[in-house]
Amino acid sequence: KEALGTVWKPIVILWIVLVLRAFTSQSVMTFIPVLYSKEGYSLVSIGYIVSLFTVAGAFSGLFAGHLSDRMEYKTIFIVTHSLATPSLLLLLFLPGNWVYVSALVAGFFLLATLPLGVVMAQELAPRGKSMVSSLMMGLAFGVGGIMTPLTGKLADIFSIRPVLTSLAIIPLLTTGLIALFPGKKHR
Repeated sequence: KEALGTVWKPIVILWIVLVLRAFTSQSVMTFIPVLYSKEGYSLVSIGYIVSLFTVAGAFSGLFAGHLSDRMEYKTIFIVTHSLATPSLLLLLFLPGNWVYVSALVAGFFLLATLPLGVVMAQELAPRGKSMVSSLMMGLAFGVGGIMTPLTGKLADIFSIRPVLTSLAIIPLLTTGLIALFPGKKHR
C-alpha cells in the first residue's frame, strides 16, 4: 500500500496487459519453431526466423522508449498492440521467404512495449520503483511464460496453427485494457 498507494488499479491493468503480451510472445517464440519444422523449414532457417523476431523486438523496445519521450505511453501501446495482431497473422500465413520479413515485423510490434511498461509503472508509482519493476518484468514475464504450456496443450488438441492464430488476437484485445491507462505522461 505504501509503494503503490492510489495507483494500484492502473498498475494492475498494466500488469495484466504485460502478462498477456508475455504469454503471446513466449508462445510464439516457443511454437513457431514447431510449426515451421513441420512445414519443412531447416533448423538454420527456423533459427533465423526466431532471431529476427527477437532482435526486432530488442530494437523496437529502444524505438518505443525514444518515442515515449515525445508522445504518450498510451498511444504507443495502442499502436503497437493493434499492429501486433496483423503482423502475427502475416507471420503465420505468408508463404516462402516472406516468413523472414513477417518475423521481423511481428517481433518489432509484439515486443516493443516491455521496457515501456516498466518505465510507465515506475512513473506511476515513484515510491515503489523496484517493486513495480519486479512486477512488470519478473512476475508478468514469469506468469506469461508459465501459461505457455497451455498453448502446447491446446495445440495437441486443435493443432498448432489454429492455436497460434487465436493467440495472435490477444494483442488486439488488450487495446481495450490499454484504453484504461492514464492518458497523460507522468513525467
